[in-house]
Amino acid sequence: MGNGINVDNRDHTLICRTKLRKKCRKFWIMLKKFTLIGLLLNFTVLILCAQAQKFTFETGKMGSPFRIVVSTQDSTGLAKKIKKAFALAEDLENQLSDYRENSVVSQINRLAGTGKYFPISSDFKSILLESISAQKMTGGSLNVFAGKMVKAWRKARQTKQLPDSLLMAEVSRNIQGECVQFSKDSTGIRLVNSFCQLDFGSIGKGFVAQKVMDFLVSLSCPYVLVDAGGKIVCTQINESGDVWKVGLELPQSKNVAPSFLKVQNTSVATSGKTYQFAEINGKEYSHVLNPLTGWALTHAKSATVVIKNGAVSDWLATAATIVEIEKLKEIISYFKDVKILVWQNNSGKLEVVFNHNVL
Repeated sequence: MGNGINVDNRDHTLICRTKLRKKCRKFWIMLKKFTLIGLLLNFTVLILCAQAQKFTFETGKMGSPFRIVVSTQDSTGLAKKIKKAFALAEDLENQLSDYRENSVVSQINRLAGTGKYFPISSDFKSILLESISAQKMTGGSLNVFAGKMVKAWRKARQTKQLPDSLLMAEVSRNIQGECVQFSKDSTGIRLVNSFCQLDFGSIGKGFVAQKVMDFLVSLSCPYVLVDAGGKIVCTQINESGDVWKVGLELPQSKNVAPSFLKVQNTSVATSGKTYQFAEINGKEYSHVLNPLTGWALTHAKSATVVIKNGAVSDWLATAATIVEIEKLKEIISYFKDVKILVWQNNSGKLEVVFNHNVL
């Protein structure tokens, strides 16, 4: 049970498969009594018995449910592969989560401004570089070094008291310039001052989902969907190219749009304040911050992004709720095959603010 796999669910699946084989044998015996038509039907039943089944595994990662769905005709050895995939997710969380006191991120943040380098893995370097790229593309509207700001607002949501505005302004000023330096061999980093604190909240789940899916594909599981707290990365369902159907949640309603996204070999991410927000002094503040102002968003905007890379879909969905539409158009011009939808809830009235290839 430590690996997060539901043993009862797995046993039930095996029971179902056994019953299916018994049914197939009964059909086989019955159909052998018939002539040519019986032989053709017999062939059809064998094909149905060989069709892929979906196996779902779930655990908790990064403060959210973490689900893996594998479509396969043969589940032999699947549990071991899923265990390895969950172990990979755990390792990445131990590197990227600032909620964990001894994570790589937490240790780097504690050394900020001391001049000391801390060793990082290739995966850590990869997500850091992608985050810096996102920061440049958004003109600072996303900032991976806004960790001090994030923690202040995290506390504000708990205490129902707004953070100090002067402190937020000071943090904002100090994270706009250079915040990180790499060692000569690029195997370590240091943060240049104590205001610079790493936080991968706008990219981490999508990054981990992508890594886990790629890992499972490398283990000969070609038909996979990984859902990291609503950040989804997937292949196609089967060798026939069937697609997954993903529901779009409407802003601040927790209801799903009547039409579904049909996706394969891509990723889907949504950002908004439906679940994570705090009401302080009669006003709702989102968990999404604008690092340029140091303030949490107060509008009821949500965004959904469909694009090949899980990390990109994650940060791009967050950016779409922060930047103006003209800036968003500029950002997405750098990407091919991107779909994006921005919703706005105005006094209970839902409207599409921006639609690029979704509806």
